[in-house]
Amino acid sequence: MFKTIRLTSYIILFTLLMNILFIHLASAQNRSKTHDVYNALTGVDIKIDGKISDWDGVFDAVVGTDGKPFIDLPAGDGGKKAFQEHDGGKWNGKDDHRTGIMMVWQPDAFYVGLVVTDDKHDDPPNGWNGDTLQMALEMSGKRKAGIPMILYNMGVSKGKLVIHNEKAGKNGLTEKDFMIVRDEATKKTYYEIKLSAEEILKKGKFEKGLEFGIGICVNDGDPPNEKGQKGWSGWYCHAVVHGKNSEKTGLVHLTDEKLPVDRIGKLTTTWSAIRQ
Repeated sequence: MFKTIRLTSYIILFTLLMNILFIHLASAQNRSKTHDVYNALTGVDIKIDGKISDWDGVFDAVVGTDGKPFIDLPAGDGGKKAFQEHDGGKWNGKDDHRTGIMMVWQPDAFYVGLVVTDDKHDDPPNGWNGDTLQMALEMSGKRKAGIPMILYNMGVSKGKLVIHNEKAGKNGLTEKDFMIVRDEATKKTYYEIKLSAEEILKKGKFEKGLEFGIGICVNDGDPPNEKGQKGWSGWYCHAVVHGKNSEKTGLVHLTDEKLPVDRIGKLTTTWSAIRQ
């Protein structure tokens, strides 16, 4: 009898360990081999006004291990597609939807800048169902399953900002903390977001060496026939969609590196191509 109980216990323990190993391996397999860590620069002055010129030079200065900027990254778990279709939506290539990502920091705030190429803008009724940004923050940097996350959803509809503080930090974001500008002439949508230390840190200021997880999911709808959330691009989108998954965030690492002087105020070829 005791041998049977002991054997059963071993089987249960073995099954538990195998499940943990499977989850760990699955999470590791879904991590980007080239763009898993964003080494954020400091010393860049950002004004939240939707005029993306503040970011000149940043896009090309922060790259993955393959030397390429943070754009056209895998939008789903596994695979290499830069857009994940959803609910009947169809993607017609980079002119249809693509997201370029930039992040910088100062001691009092962390900034996110996005340039989204999008041929049609779907005015959202809320912070997720249409052309919107859904953002998840896993502030421990451990990127393990089950860690509570800060969640923000935002968009612009008929020129008015839409914000949904799904699970805010201290007080939530207001219209002073972000700006979204849609430029129909260039078919671009520009996002600028300021996350203050007071809002997302438990205490203290941002400083060199701080690490935390982030998921950036830019939803796409193509009116009139494909309105709503019909797909997405971004960086570790599955931190937000198909559940809230803290283990599926990308890692932000705050460095003390500053934008090289020769890049300040200058448009490089890659940046100019996606910005204009």
